[in-house]
Amino acid sequence: MTGPARARWPLLVGALALATHVGALRNGFALDDVPLVADNPAIRSLAGASAAFVSPYWNVPGERYGLYRPLTIVSLAVNRALTAPGPAGFHGGNLLLHAAAAALAWLTLRRVCTHYGAALAAAGLFAVLPIHTEAVANIAGRAELLAAVLVLCAWLAHYLGALLSKESAVLAPALFACDDALGEQRPLASRYAPYAGALAVAAVLRLVALGPHLSAESAIPLDNPAAAAGAGARVLTALWVQARLLFLCVWPKTLVCDYSFDAIPVVRDWLEPRALGGLAVFGALLALAIAAWRRSRPVSIAAAVWVLFYLPSSNLMFATGTIMAERLAYLPSLGVCFLAGHLLAALGSRPGRGRLAVAATVLLVTAMAARSVARVPAWKDNLTLATTDVVSQPRSAKLQAGAGIFLAANGRAADAEDHFRRALEIYPDYAQIHYDLGVLLARRGAPAEAEEHLRRAIALAPSNLQPYEALAALLDRAGRRDEAASVRAEAPR
Repeated sequence: MTGPARARWPLLVGALALATHVGALRNGFALDDVPLVADNPAIRSLAGASAAFVSPYWNVPGERYGLYRPLTIVSLAVNRALTAPGPAGFHGGNLLLHAAAAALAWLTLRRVCTHYGAALAAAGLFAVLPIHTEAVANIAGRAELLAAVLVLCAWLAHYLGALLSKESAVLAPALFACDDALGEQRPLASRYAPYAGALAVAAVLRLVALGPHLSAESAIPLDNPAAAAGAGARVLTALWVQARLLFLCVWPKTLVCDYSFDAIPVVRDWLEPRALGGLAVFGALLALAIAAWRRSRPVSIAAAVWVLFYLPSSNLMFATGTIMAERLAYLPSLGVCFLAGHLLAALGSRPGRGRLAVAATVLLVTAMAARSVARVPAWKDNLTLATTDVVSQPRSAKLQAGAGIFLAANGRAADAEDHFRRALEIYPDYAQIHYDLGVLLARRGAPAEAEEHLRRAIALAPSNLQPYEALAALLDRAGRRDEAASVRAEAPR
């Protein structure tokens, strides 16, 4: 294939990625975009962004998340300097990174494929896969995109940059070693020494930024109920979550931004159907990798891509800050796309099946692209996202709470109250929502119930000043000034 012809295909898949997600340019800030981008002082100047190399990713006083992603912060600072503080420029940055990742996917897969058609089908699917919309349409997905681009660059160049973008890149050298071994190229220790050096540098920088707090200490049952359920339940739940993410890659009918308590009930029994399903999928992955080793390089690499890039955030080895998130499948899903591309190319290589393979590829890519296009507008803003996704996932306490908060902010108090009550039905110890509901009830003229919820908020989160202030004001209005003074005296200083 000539040089211009080779360049045409990565440009094509990059353009496909842009066209599918261009609607994100109309979106605003949603969810983590607000603290990470809109309100983050660390990205307001390029000089200040350098402090990201010695600071946590989430620099929230009193909270430890064990996240260290300085290059992601620097990329956002550069983005802001080039495009101004509005959301469109940041969404444009995400679109360009996703297009680059799709183009690099073609180049990388072409390197390990025997046929350009397999690489084209796989990269085309990667460009439009609906499960990617969270990573692309949400600016906070920048970490996923940047890590993917740098990992694929490192694979082609055959890692420090990838590690400083997101922790899940840590096992990339294991993939490179598999690729070398399957390509009958001896993986010499001297070739991997630089990766050890990069890992050491990243570990030192991470230690400086986070100190001894290297894990997600602030993971709470609300965000990751499996983390608090013991190692056995955490592993069983993680296996089921992996099966669900793989299913979403191939059948993305229902996509949501939050899977926290109680969207995915913890799996506690090894004989529970979900446990058996998760184990069956894990066994199938293992069997596929073993059966394909040395027999089919593309299939082996596809399995390795999923396993090695999903494992660090899977909750299988250790607890993480979230039980499940679609963005976590961004880079691992390249393995799914690679396997699909290989199977489609194998179909096309059979006599008389070429047109069928092309038609199947076009149909699959078109269907996935249409689902992604339909999903992107849901990320327009917090209100749109919460009210859209709470319909699909009503068992998520955080989605119910988010819908209530954003509806209340838009003057829809009755609807907000309904969602607050549903959130508390799901998670009765939700301190923030006891406070929010108490404030709303006080405004509605239900002081007795408001007082009950505000006192419950204080009991659950005694270090939060807000419910003390709201309760004292409520008591003042009721003429109970001595009680109000007592509440203020008990408030944290």
